[in-house]
Amino acid sequence: MARSFGYEKAEQWIARFDKKAIPTEQVSITFSRSSGPGGQNVNKVSTKVDMRLHLQQATWIPEHARERLKTSPLMTKAGDLQVTSMRTRSQGKNVQDCYDKLVQAIKQAVAVPRPADPASLARLEKRQNVENVKRKDLKRQHGQKKAGRRSKGSDF
Repeated sequence: MARSFGYEKAEQWIARFDKKAIPTEQVSITFSRSSGPGGQNVNKVSTKVDMRLHLQQATWIPEHARERLKTSPLMTKAGDLQVTSMRTRSQGKNVQDCYDKLVQAIKQAVAVPRPADPASLARLEKRQNVENVKRKDLKRQHGQKKAGRRSKGSDF
């Protein structure tokens, strides 16, 4: 997987992206009856929202992000990115919640880790060396403690 996106380019894309950028014709929304609290109303009103985005048609998502989304637990066998919400008793609020979840999943897929600078790499290596020395010292002390418990031979 070649990274055509660097850290700065990914951050700019994420900053510009919001739910208005998702083409509505590529999203299919279905409603069904929700479980949970709501009294008799829960059996009459379809407030649960199931939103699907066909990933192959979503060419506006960067290629590396689409590859990352293919391994997401939100993916279906049909190749759709599926998000569900039944958080509220309102159908409209659940649709907005689905859009928010979809935007969050796409932003996480687009994100590229910041490249480490040499100073932080040096600090990390120094910290690892100190921890390694401490670990070896504790291991040596533990070995000496156990060696002290061994019998020194017969007393006869």
